[in-house]
Amino acid sequence: MGKNFNGVQINQTPTITEKAGAEIADCRNRIMKYDSNGNVILATAGTDIPAGIALIEAGYNDISGAESGKAAVGDDVDIQIKDIGYVMAGTAISKGQEIAAGANGFAAVAADGDYVLGIALTSAKKDEYCRILITKYQKASAGGA
Repeated sequence: MGKNFNGVQINQTPTITEKAGAEIADCRNRIMKYDSNGNVILATAGTDIPAGIALIEAGYNDISGAESGKAAVGDDVDIQIKDIGYVMAGTAISKGQEIAAGANGFAAVAADGDYVLGIALTSAKKDEYCRILITKYQKASAGGA
């Protein structure tokens, strides 16, 4: 007979809200990581452990009322942590490639030893949206060790 988990809170949401740990000029569809204080900042290298993807609605509206993607220290940033999402490509990405963080939070093709955010479900050119399945794991180093 199975266990009974009455009263246990299990959150199935694909998103979380975290505080920005630094000022970010544009976090929309960028790969985010946690800083040493538990706040989110841009992930800028494949060696960064990704928390997820900042949603396009992230950040506050600028003076014109248009969505800017800006986040000040302490602002809420909505982060997608599972399922299928979109990241901004920082380089050409082919469908099926493993995606890791690259410069300025853009998506890059994962190298050996990188922390993979997910698998590309579409091909994308630099500065285009790439649809990915968020999977999160560390890619094996060369030699499989």
